[in-house]
Amino acid sequence: MSRARTWAVAAASVVAFTLSSSGARAHHEALFGPQSSLAVESEGFVSVQAHEHVFGVGSTYDQETSYIVSAGVSPFRSIPWSLTLVQAYTLETARAPQGEQTGPLSSCGGCIARENVLVSTSYRFDLAGLQQATGKDGNFALVSAAIEPPTGEKDYAPLHGPVNYILAAMMGFEWSHFAAVGLGYYRLNTPDDMGSKKGNNWLAGLGFAYTPVDERTQMLSVQMGLAAEVHDQDVIGGTGQVSGGWEVFASPTVVWMPAARTRFFTYVSLPVAQGYRADYQVDQWRAGLGVIYSFDRGAAPPVSPPAARWN
Repeated sequence: MSRARTWAVAAASVVAFTLSSSGARAHHEALFGPQSSLAVESEGFVSVQAHEHVFGVGSTYDQETSYIVSAGVSPFRSIPWSLTLVQAYTLETARAPQGEQTGPLSSCGGCIARENVLVSTSYRFDLAGLQQATGKDGNFALVSAAIEPPTGEKDYAPLHGPVNYILAAMMGFEWSHFAAVGLGYYRLNTPDDMGSKKGNNWLAGLGFAYTPVDERTQMLSVQMGLAAEVHDQDVIGGTGQVSGGWEVFASPTVVWMPAARTRFFTYVSLPVAQGYRADYQVDQWRAGLGVIYSFDRGAAPPVSPPAARWN
């Protein structure tokens, strides 16, 4: 299995892990999901995805649908480095809307708004010893960093919100028809001009995949992910709120490749246990689907022999 395909198999089970309890964060799985390594291993990729997140209880009940377009490119054949852009639009239906562009806890009742753009860079390290021992090239590590400038219009007017940051690290293993991936993720939210911010959050997850069909032009993989996520307390006007907490959730996932370079995925994510201090953070369920098309590199051009030297 190629490196890009291996990652699509192993990492799709953690696609939901980077979905958090706010719409502004709901598109980051497009950055750290199954296509994260495609731009490094192929010439590039494009992806279209949709993700549903239901959270809150009682008057804080909220439902968000995020529509995501992303693309990545690896500009140098000999360097496993990539650049990725992600843009999301969120349709939100809150039971008790707090108003648009009112800060980090903004919500609306039936509006669609553009989220901040994400700009990410990633670098891959091959685990050569494991690759030789298993005969599989899906043994690797990947590190990513992203910046989120305030280009959106959901929580703040464009160019008036804070700049946020994301760090992530992943490691993949492959043997026979099986693959696994581990993910660590940290999001740093900076305060706005009023001293308000969503709490920082971190996540650690594992994904496991079994791929009974694995051919050059076809692939079918069934997967399961398990993750733990922690949220710090939200801050409003410089004062910490009664909020924050943790959850553990499971994400069964299916990845299907009906033709070369085209992959579909779908998942459902359900909380196994959670402990949040605020009703508006209680997680109900998450689900999503998407398609990823990669532009595979052709064979490297042959090296021309040195010109004959004439005396």
